[in-house]
Amino acid sequence: MNTNPDARYRDGRDEMNLADFPISALQRAQKGDGAGGKLDRMEFTASRYDAGSRGRVAQKVTLTSTARDGLPTPADEHVILALLYVAKHSMNFREATVHFAPSQLFEIMGWAPNGRSYTRLRDVLRRLKSLTIRYENAWWDVVGRAYEEEVATGILSGYRIARQVSGPRTAGQELKSYITWTQAFQESLERGNLKRLNLKVFFELQTPTAQRMYRFLDKRFYTQPNFAMDLVEFACGHVGLAETNNVAILKRRLTPGIAELEKIGFIRAAPTAERYEKLKVGQWRIRFQSMDQLALPAPPPVILPIAPVEALAPPEKPPAEVGPAVGLAREFYRLWDDSVPAFVGPRDVEAAASLLMDRPAEEARAILACLVEITRKQWARCRSFSGAAQKYLPDAIRQHGQNVRRAAQREEAETHRRRSQQESTSQQKTGQDLRPKWDALPAEEKRRIEREVRARVGGSLPSAFLLRLCLEELSKQRNEPQ
Repeated sequence: MNTNPDARYRDGRDEMNLADFPISALQRAQKGDGAGGKLDRMEFTASRYDAGSRGRVAQKVTLTSTARDGLPTPADEHVILALLYVAKHSMNFREATVHFAPSQLFEIMGWAPNGRSYTRLRDVLRRLKSLTIRYENAWWDVVGRAYEEEVATGILSGYRIARQVSGPRTAGQELKSYITWTQAFQESLERGNLKRLNLKVFFELQTPTAQRMYRFLDKRFYTQPNFAMDLVEFACGHVGLAETNNVAILKRRLTPGIAELEKIGFIRAAPTAERYEKLKVGQWRIRFQSMDQLALPAPPPVILPIAPVEALAPPEKPPAEVGPAVGLAREFYRLWDDSVPAFVGPRDVEAAASLLMDRPAEEARAILACLVEITRKQWARCRSFSGAAQKYLPDAIRQHGQNVRRAAQREEAETHRRRSQQESTSQQKTGQDLRPKWDALPAEEKRRIEREVRARVGGSLPSAFLLRLCLEELSKQRNEPQ
């Protein structure tokens, strides 16, 4: 367990689908099948509200692996989070292959840098390579903005783990170990189906139950600071506790994790009678409230079209001056509604910094205008810049590219029009200047030029067109060196 994680690991990332449903049992040891072998199949079930049918839709996540490798443990999810951190801060998810040093992952997760950790990492990568996850009405497609009916995918399509034998890694040394995400998982990362995760807090938690709850609730608190859910679905479907119909057992298993989250100030402490609500015989609801919500000031008297919950509270460390990222985030709120003050939260600043990372400020502002336009049409009740960016930034980037191409085409057409107009004007002026010279030519010279023009062009020509061609021929003859 990590006892002193580095503060820079606050800026981690979690893939949304992995935050919503576990891909491992909560036991630290490999789970057996009861017959001396390893368990190779596991299911998690829950439900969600569907606006179209106005009812609940069943969700299921099925994990399958080989009996030899077995199913993932919490350590496997730790490795995924460490790899996501490396992928974010090395190349911002632009490529499916992520190069790393084993010691790099050990440092992020707080594992001891020894042979035992190396063997442990190797076993994790083997399990992740063998793992197949089938999502039924549970895989969120950020581009389509809907849950896919059924998606079967994995996490890793391949990996290489190289043992380091020449002492500590030096700066600039080639990273020989790598993993490659599966196509569906990489597409989800590229499309921004991600959330920020404080890995320092995560790895300081002592129990897998607290870690799972922290990831799941951190995602839900973003839009629901007061969160309630069916107890069985929460505990078994989203946290990953073993299925049981005994509510008392579920409460007892959740208690240590809840106490950890209360202790670190992530959720509000609540007595059991308030934490759990009995709806009817055998059906209970569990409730949580984000501590961030408690720190918010009283809401303003006017309901604003954009008022991000996180932005209403001052950031942990307010910037001493407005940087480019803060300015860009403020520009979004100004474009959305310049009649209300802009409340910029830390996730807004993060989204703005990401937009500014690989492009000049002028291009980022143009993309921002496209983002506002698209979000107004698709999500008129959007509450934050970070929320709009998460959903529609890829669409805004594409629209900006189309706008740039259309502007270039219009400019090219206008340039061609002006050039044609100039050429026509020049030809008319040339004709006007040469007409007196043409009229002064002897008749025989005129007939000679006309014959040359007719021979070159061919066919019958209108008299006005023939005269213009003759004047052009006269101009060329006069400009030729003698």
